[in-house]
Amino acid sequence: MTTETAPVMGNADEIRPMISIKEVLKRLPLSRSTLHRMVKEKRFPKAHELSPMRIGFFLDEVVEWQKKLSEKAA
Repeated sequence: MTTETAPVMGNADEIRPMISIKEVLKRLPLSRSTLHRMVKEKRFPKAHELSPMRIGFFLDEVVEWQKKLSEKAA
């Protein structure tokens, strides 16, 4: 499976794909500081600590956020 599409979550035991902050910033035209501010203000999906120096975002939450953004613009 690639990180290009979000999987359909049918089973609670399935592992939800995560992407790094670096991958989020590749996909969205945001600076790192803007992304951090948006997370803090709860305007972007929550980051999850994977280890002391590593955070990740659930891919399906990022995709859903992007869809909602598109709907607002329409």
